[in-house]
Amino acid sequence: LHSQRMNETALQPWVIVSTNGRVEAAHCTCMAGVAETCTHVAALLGKRRRSQKRHIPIATLEDLPPLLDTLQKHSKAVTLCGVENYYTNYTTQSPTLPQSLACLHNRDAESLGLPDLQVHCLKFLTAAGVTEAQAEEIEAQTRSQHMTPAWFRWRAGRITASAMHAVLATSLDTPAHSVVNRVCYPEKTFSTVQTRWGVEHEEDARKAYKEIMASHHRNLQVRLCGFCVNNFPEVGASPDGLTICDCCGKGCLEIKCPFKQRMASIKEALAAQDKDFCLEVAANGLQLKQAHPYYCQVQTQIFVTGANHCDLVVWTQRDLAVIRIFPAVDFWKPRLKQAQDFFLKVCLPELVGKYFSKQRAALSSL
Repeated sequence: LHSQRMNETALQPWVIVSTNGRVEAAHCTCMAGVAETCTHVAALLGKRRRSQKRHIPIATLEDLPPLLDTLQKHSKAVTLCGVENYYTNYTTQSPTLPQSLACLHNRDAESLGLPDLQVHCLKFLTAAGVTEAQAEEIEAQTRSQHMTPAWFRWRAGRITASAMHAVLATSLDTPAHSVVNRVCYPEKTFSTVQTRWGVEHEEDARKAYKEIMASHHRNLQVRLCGFCVNNFPEVGASPDGLTICDCCGKGCLEIKCPFKQRMASIKEALAAQDKDFCLEVAANGLQLKQAHPYYCQVQTQIFVTGANHCDLVVWTQRDLAVIRIFPAVDFWKPRLKQAQDFFLKVCLPELVGKYFSKQRAALSSL
């Protein structure tokens, strides 16, 4: 048929083909057919070839890795840049990252009194802001946790989830020196036997969590998480993992390995009536104490990461408990406001003019 004139007499293309597949001659009654290379002749050849095409079995998932390995070996195929186990061989242009808040220090500001310094710091109120792309890059850079310099760089001056309870409990006018140090100078933190125990057994707890939860959730995935910031960048969070499954969506994971109860079962830890133990018995089972610092921590993690929930894992050498905590908006909103006030009235004066460090040094010299 004619391409654009369906009502006219049908065309009559023909070809002469040798037994070896060579086209010896061709013709068509269309205007281009005299040259023996019109589209109708091509279509005729294509149909003939299709009718004799050998059956090719459908590829399976098992056939894919050898193909990808071959592609990687002989060329840098763009297709592989988005494929797990291959994308690390491709470099991507990272977004330009903002300066660390530690870079706000100005020696000239050290001579200012607190009221004047706080007014001066208003110009830096948006200094903690990051774009979505920058936030993703910061999280990726810090995924190896405290092993990297970036871990301290991006935490400096931001109120982290683990420090949130202490920040809310201290005074804005005379903040505890330990809290100022913890927020503004995270590299000065020191380890204890308790914190080392937690770090050493975090992976044990994560593995046990996966084994228990995998049978209760569809396609559960758990991955490590770096330092997260979002549209209230004065606050940050670094949960021990991010989770996702088809049934519950996105969640975060916080692991606690209580040193004092390391040899106890959860039941024995509860019976000991240890005021520092984070769990308590409720009508519907175990729950995290709302007055415990961990409650503030996991709520901060939920709202910073945008998770639907946080699974708190309490691990001992004999037992494991998983407590699912959901976002509490009424709890979070006033505490976010308090944290933002702390950032303005304490963090910025310390970062810019070292105000509270100087005050402590002056008192120590008396």
